[in-house]
Formats: sequence, C-alpha cells, structure tokens
Amino acid sequence: MNEAKPQDGSTVKGYRTLAPEDIEMMNEIKGVSRDFLKKLDFLKFTHEGDPQVMRWLAIARTDMQTACMAACRAVARPDDDS
Repeated sequence: MNEAKPQDGSTVKGYRTLAPEDIEMMNEIKGVSRDFLKKLDFLKFTHEGDPQVMRWLAIARTDMQTACMAACRAVARPDDDS
C-alpha cells in the first residue's frame, strides 16, 4: 500500500473535515491492514509452489483491501456517490 500524505478533508470534494481522532483511527486501520498483508506475503513466499494456496492468499489480500477501504469510509463518512 502506498504511504499517502494525511488529508484534512478540505481538499477532496465530497468529504467532511476530519477530526484528529478520525485521522488517527484511519491510520490505525491502515496499519492493521499493512501488517496483515505482510503476513500474507510471508505465506506466499513459503507456499509458492501450491497454486491452491496462492489463489486463497490472493482472495485474502483482495478481501483485506476491501475491508480496509470500507472501514476507512465508515470513519470518513463521505457524501453519497449519487
């Protein structure tokens, strides 16, 4: 995952201004995700010959990325996309 600069919400249309505790929570969520993805990378390295394991690790990576995005959106509470 890329290390993005912290945002205050004022420069991105459709987002409210984030409180410091919101930013801290989002950074914690991203940290948990980063740690989990590192563990998946380790498993990928140790099981690289098994295509079934690789498939499940890829699914786990995608699902973790989706979970992180959803949790961050829950904290940021952006406007509806409609």
